[in-house]
Amino acid sequence: MIKNFYEELGLKKNATKSEIKSSYRRLVKQHHPDTGGEKDRFLAIQDAWETLNDPIKKEQYDKTLLSLNQSSNFNNENWAEKVNTTKYSSAVKDIEVKNWIKNIYYPSNRFISQIIKPLNQEIKELSADPYDEELMDKFCSYINLSQKKIEKVDELYKSKSVPHTISSFGLDLYHCFSQVKDALSELDKYTQGYVDDYLFDGKEMMQEAKRIQLKMGFDKKSIIS
Repeated sequence: MIKNFYEELGLKKNATKSEIKSSYRRLVKQHHPDTGGEKDRFLAIQDAWETLNDPIKKEQYDKTLLSLNQSSNFNNENWAEKVNTTKYSSAVKDIEVKNWIKNIYYPSNRFISQIIKPLNQEIKELSADPYDEELMDKFCSYINLSQKKIEKVDELYKSKSVPHTISSFGLDLYHCFSQVKDALSELDKYTQGYVDDYLFDGKEMMQEAKRIQLKMGFDKKSIIS
């Protein structure tokens, strides 16, 4: 079940950008672990903020939330009518899900793995001497190639709508490749000025992407079983 990020921040769905920001700041101060807050609650607040503060992520999330709300409006009185007039039968919807998994998720996940897996080794090799031009050129080549791959993932994701029955899974994929994309941007900034904070943030974002990727791997088994 998809989390309601608006409820997480104590907001209504039509909350303004200013209201979202204000509520986030208030809750972060209130629930920060350094001030005695619970870590899980703090992370949930951060997760909600990450989505609602990003216009693109927020738009995708709102569409997913709307789709789920519409599907939950079925009631006993009009259930038969809606089932009879729906465009796809249950069997067709199952095929739609399987096709999306095959044509969107699998290739996207493969590209993401090709980016995440080599990162630690690439950083290890660069750390031998970050100011060595040959080592830096190799690291930059990794970043450039990875950015092209994540662009392909973005194109794949936009090429076909996520079936509403797996909208939460589709949102996880979006969050995963968005994390990878942001991580590559931070790593690229590092190559331009050798600021360690960019390297650290890039690695942390890539770790979060890996966490989401592993979660999708487990969720996928229940979807296609």
